[in-house]
Amino acid sequence: MTIAEKLRNEGKLEGEREFAIRMLSGRFGRQLTTEMKEKIKEAEERRINQIIDNIFEITIEELKEILK
Repeated sequence: MTIAEKLRNEGKLEGEREFAIRMLSGRFGRQLTTEMKEKIKEAEERRINQIIDNIFEITIEELKEILK
């Protein structure tokens, strides 16, 4: 993978992280803590995909488990 491809992938992942935070903030409001948002910002791609794939069904407890 070239440097350009790595940068594109990182940019895409960053966008997905921000999308997840926005959607989850709308869904859970104050239950989505600053600490949880920070964990999402640092989460690996696999976890972000897991969250996004289940964004409409995930509970706050399931989200906490994913972010452990």
